This record gives sequence, structure tokens and C-alpha cells, in this order.
Amino acid sequence: MNIKYIFLLIITILGLQGLIMFNTEYTPHYTKLSTERSFFPENSDYVSTGNSSFSNEDLKGAHTLIFFGYTNCPDYCPDTLMKIRQVFKKLENNGIERDIRMLFISVDTSDDLLKIKKYVEYFDSSFQGLATKDSELKELAKRVGVYYKEISMDGSVKFFDHTSAIFITNKNANLIGLYTPPVNINNIFEDIVNSFY
Repeated sequence: MNIKYIFLLIITILGLQGLIMFNTEYTPHYTKLSTERSFFPENSDYVSTGNSSFSNEDLKGAHTLIFFGYTNCPDYCPDTLMKIRQVFKKLENNGIERDIRMLFISVDTSDDLLKIKKYVEYFDSSFQGLATKDSELKELAKRVGVYYKEISMDGSVKFFDHTSAIFITNKNANLIGLYTPPVNINNIFEDIVNSFY
């Protein structure tokens, strides 16, 4: 009689453990943002290095990592783009296919499209960049919470202080989260594998 109850207790415990494990959801490493609105302002249209125009429609159908920087940045911007390239390479090397893109938006409105194109494609030919006008950049920065400010100039070269986060949009072009520094390649890789569907 006691053996029967012990056996039932063990079965119940194992069943509960299995249920708990089955219901455990993956927790991503990025900071979640609960917003239902699209990344870009509605009816906005930018010029990109990959297409003649770029809008929310171009973000749809894939998750996109978005980074605000500038082409003359001496350290953090190239380091971030190199790390994102390493994530993409790690996906490729592991035979993992995901609809994931990288978009670079320059906070230096004097950066022309050709310069941005050369810059982003140096890291990866699939990376795209956006050139913006002052008014467009101000509106977008306010919308998504990006800080940027010109802090110095050396000849014709401008230097900026700016938000260093990597923003994430989903397949509906909605802003869903962000990675804050320091950039962790393994964390981004795990999130792409486990939650970017």
C-alpha cells in the first residue's frame, strides 16, 4: 500500500516537472519595449544604400537590428558593426537561417549615401545604411528615444556623442526592444535562434 502511494507521488512529481519544463518560455537578453507603433513615422520615406527609398514597408518580413552611429566614429560604431557581423557569421557557420537584417542610420547628416554605403558594406555586404536630413533625423530620434549631439570638429570631420543601443524591430516593423552596451555576441545569437521567428 505504501509503495503504491510512493509510486503515485513520484509519477506526480515527474509529471509536474515535465509540465513546468514544457511551459518554460525563452527569456531574451534584450530589454523589451512594449510598443505597437512602427519604427519610422508613418508616411516617412528615407534614402537607403540598398534601395532608392526606405520606409516601414522595407522593415516588414524580417527582424532588423538598427544602430545609430556615424562614419567617422573612431571606436564604438565600428566595434558594434563588427560584432553584429560576427553574429551573422556565427549564424551562417551553424547553418541557421533566420530573416534578420542590419540597418545603420547615420547621426551625421553630412554623411552622404555613397560614404555610408562604403562604410556599412566594409563590415558586411548585406548591411544597409540610411542617410537623413536634419528634420528627418530629429523626428526619428525623438520617436525612438535616440540621443545625439555634435561634440567637436577636427577640420571637416565631426565627432558625435550618441546613443549606443542596438534597436530591434519585428517582422511587422514594430520596435520591440533594444540591446544596451556592452554588446554581447553570444546573447544576440541566442536571441536570434530562440525568439526571432
